[in-house]
Amino acid sequence: MSWHWKELLPVDSFTVRVSSYLTDLDQKVITLLYQPLVGALAHSLYMTLWTQLERDQYWSESQTHRQLMLMMNIPLQSIFEERKKLEAIGLLKTYKNSKEEGSSYLYELQQPMSPKQFFENDVLSVYLFNRLGKQKYRQLRERFTEDKVDKGEYTELTHSFDEVFHSLHHSEIVSNLQSETSDAMKLNEASELLGQDGDSLTFIEGNFDFELMKKDLSSFIVPEQLLTKEVNQAIIRLAFVYRIEPLEMSRIVGQAVLHDDEVDIDLLRKKAQEWYKIEHSSEPPGLGLKVHPIQHQTMTSVEPKTEEEKIIKFYETTPPLTLLEIRSDGAYVAPADAKIVESLLMDYQLLPGVANVLIDYVLFQHDMKLQKALIDKIAAHWARKKINKVADAMVLAREEQEKKVVAKERSQSNASSKRTQGPRKNTRRDRLPKWLVEEKEKEKNKDQEKKTPESSPESTDAKERFDKMMEELKKRKREKGEN
Repeated sequence: MSWHWKELLPVDSFTVRVSSYLTDLDQKVITLLYQPLVGALAHSLYMTLWTQLERDQYWSESQTHRQLMLMMNIPLQSIFEERKKLEAIGLLKTYKNSKEEGSSYLYELQQPMSPKQFFENDVLSVYLFNRLGKQKYRQLRERFTEDKVDKGEYTELTHSFDEVFHSLHHSEIVSNLQSETSDAMKLNEASELLGQDGDSLTFIEGNFDFELMKKDLSSFIVPEQLLTKEVNQAIIRLAFVYRIEPLEMSRIVGQAVLHDDEVDIDLLRKKAQEWYKIEHSSEPPGLGLKVHPIQHQTMTSVEPKTEEEKIIKFYETTPPLTLLEIRSDGAYVAPADAKIVESLLMDYQLLPGVANVLIDYVLFQHDMKLQKALIDKIAAHWARKKINKVADAMVLAREEQEKKVVAKERSQSNASSKRTQGPRKNTRRDRLPKWLVEEKEKEKNKDQEKKTPESSPESTDAKERFDKMMEELKKRKREKGEN
């Protein structure tokens, strides 16, 4: 587990920077809306970094990551993993400065979205709904809403700017101060205004094939000028959340055009949700990791040679939901099974490859059914042991199987010792994945070879005496026949 030393060292220094301070509303949003998605530890890291700032300061003093480890009482690896969650969800931006004397990091804390931005966000709102369920989601949303006011019953009396203020006359402006005024209005190039704008969630546009979507999309229905930057961002988000392919997205976009004038983003979102309900289920998609993190993979730059190495490669490069689809011969994964997978990734913090090993082990043990109680028990054990590599998970799975075999043999021996009569019933053999049994089969064959009795001198003598006895019997029969 030394992978994180390549990215981050305890002696590396860091400085915290903010663009504006957290309001009471911001803190409630982070705790109530963001924390269910990133977890308590990531939330704690964000607030700990925030407390490094003195009052009315926007920069913190420089300190090492070792001090952060001591303060939070967690290892450096956990800090690194939780930091990535904050970065991905838009609460943190990380910058690195590498020098000969060591590396230093700048952690720029970002303000959370407003409640309106959060609940209108196509990604975060769907995942929060999935995590909390309908009732709790609505309770939280109600907490950040207020009753609308029917302004039609009122007459607006608000004064405009030019009704109250007036512009200075040219004669009132001193000519020799014009250059000073112009200079004063300019911002120093080495400075920037406090605050932030834009959306804090970033997506890689290359992950969605816009060209394929545009080729399939009729230019008569959706002219290319309607695909504005805002529309493209909405398409990327919806494709990510609902796993919509470009060809399917082109049809959805075509349904969201209003009078050939614009693409209605709200209607686009609604059509994407309707498509997901028809194609998959009424349950919203759950938040999950993709594949096993590259830093924990052991077969990235190695060509698998043995059967076990091929299995490790498969587990490391296959998402858990895809594994379930493969085990179901491409059939749809039941929502209950999908929630079990999400629990392994989110609640027990298992990495996807490790979750794959656990899923396969339980599936083959229980006739291709996921036993949640057993999964929770094993997942908790593996989480406590901090298993990050697929090979280590496979070793633990073998140990689990050995314990089960030993316990079964003991129970059978106890039952057979008490049994006085009646035929012995055949016990059911558990179905197991090939990687879990092939090593045991090799050991079993070796044991059988060792136990196979070879021809001894005693057995040879007994056979000779038996042959002589048979010859004597045949000889006596012949003599009686002659008489």
